[in-house]
Amino acid sequence: MSEIKLPRAKGKKRALLVEGGGMKGAFSGGALHALHTFRSSEDYDLILAVSSGACSAAYYATTAASDGNELEKNIRIWRDDLTGWKMISPLNPLIGRPFLDQGYLVDYLFGHKYPINREWLAESESTPFYIAVTSMQRHQVEFIRATPDNLTDLLKAATSLPVATWGQHPMNGEQYSDAAILNPLPVEDLLQAGYKDITVVLNSPLKNLSPPVPRWLSALAFPGHVMGDLMHRNHHVGYNRGRELLANPPRGVKFTIAAPKKALDVGLTGTSPRDLNAAVDQGYLIGLDTFQVFEKKPGKRKKLRSIRAGRSEKKNQSASKR
Repeated sequence: MSEIKLPRAKGKKRALLVEGGGMKGAFSGGALHALHTFRSSEDYDLILAVSSGACSAAYYATTAASDGNELEKNIRIWRDDLTGWKMISPLNPLIGRPFLDQGYLVDYLFGHKYPINREWLAESESTPFYIAVTSMQRHQVEFIRATPDNLTDLLKAATSLPVATWGQHPMNGEQYSDAAILNPLPVEDLLQAGYKDITVVLNSPLKNLSPPVPRWLSALAFPGHVMGDLMHRNHHVGYNRGRELLANPPRGVKFTIAAPKKALDVGLTGTSPRDLNAAVDQGYLIGLDTFQVFEKKPGKRKKLRSIRAGRSEKKNQSASKR
């Protein structure tokens, strides 16, 4: 089932790339909500996402141009449903679950409470949505196109974070893990596939650089597995190489980048309601500022959604009285 490489660019050679980063993905939730104001998924030839970025990208990729309210409703996940100990809890191992409960995230939230419109992925007019994962057998990042049938497994593989979960997830008889352990930012893969107009959503500042993952941590993540050593040697290389390319675009390539100005208050496993909501708000406001360059009629502004997108009506009303 592995496609390994991305398809060659066609049409406008326009792609969207969404970075991961655990709970920092709340920023991309807000940024993609803003992006939809100016461009829907149909405006891209390819959508590619990594790790937690795949969660927000899955909603964006399956939301039609005329269905912005549906996307707004779905970012309530970041605002309300991932806070506290609902998904990440030190008590989970006591009841046979990993610290990060993927059953709650993918099966319950994505499949039941806020169901992703996965059937759209099978429509001929939908934009190909690829999720990056790591093959535990072949020791490499691979790109697999999301379909109605494999989306659940792909999202579980993409969010199989070392230590926080079991570290890998089975698909069609093989084991896959988070692509970020080897390459958190596959900008070079998009360039090699021929994409020239690339929108990028980062969940940490562009200037950030990553040191190598400590050997003890990578060994803890994959005890007795060669992937631990590969994580130590490769993660920072992919992270830093991606940012180097974004900061210095090759000739003929245009990047439009939405990224936080400084490190978010929420961390990889942070669940503070205040910090998660602040990250969503930052993503939305920075997204509006960044993506207004996509406005087709600059003289006629679209009606923008509220910064309180995704919050309940009751919360909106109480906030307006302050």
